[in-house]
Amino acid sequence: MLPHVYRITKYDPADRDQHGHYIGAEAETSDHGPVEAAYLMAVAAFAEDTGVGQLAIREPEISGFAHFGPEPTVDGHGLAGLFPHDLAGFHDGAQVPIEIGLELVRAMLRDNGAWCRLEVEGRFSLHVGWDQYLYVGSSRPCDAALARTRTLALFPERLDASPYDFVLDQQHVQRPADADFWARLRWVVSSYRATFLEETYVRNASR
Repeated sequence: MLPHVYRITKYDPADRDQHGHYIGAEAETSDHGPVEAAYLMAVAAFAEDTGVGQLAIREPEISGFAHFGPEPTVDGHGLAGLFPHDLAGFHDGAQVPIEIGLELVRAMLRDNGAWCRLEVEGRFSLHVGWDQYLYVGSSRPCDAALARTRTLALFPERLDASPYDFVLDQQHVQRPADADFWARLRWVVSSYRATFLEETYVRNASR
């Protein structure tokens, strides 16, 4: 868990009720304009302050048959132009430059149908929750990024942890397709003559 975690939103804390629920006039969707751009500039500031330029995609998802977001999905899940049409490159562990990471954040803010976490293990983490709530974690205090975020008319709030932090199900084994995996698969095939391998490379997509 990173020591410095912030919730960044366009929602003024002064406009919250006694339960912490926002009751102001800001919409729960992206404006696709200056406020969205402010979110992206804030993310860039935190990445720069932490000293990261490459991000790893973690737990990628695309919309399935049911979509519950406030905005309609778009063709390509907001990934068109970022990855090939077959989503090659959009998988758990894929490395992307910060510029692509910012475009992924844009797609998530617009609820286009794609979602993922972006991180540098032990140094930086980033993900978007519901209703334009952005969560950033860093190994550093990021005072300059906090100041920049405030000048962008956004509100960074310190948290102990994101409510969306990834917790691996103890019954689920998440492992890479490394040399040991393929050795075990060869053993299964040689023992049973045939086997069925299904890869879920993105949640809601398999091959």
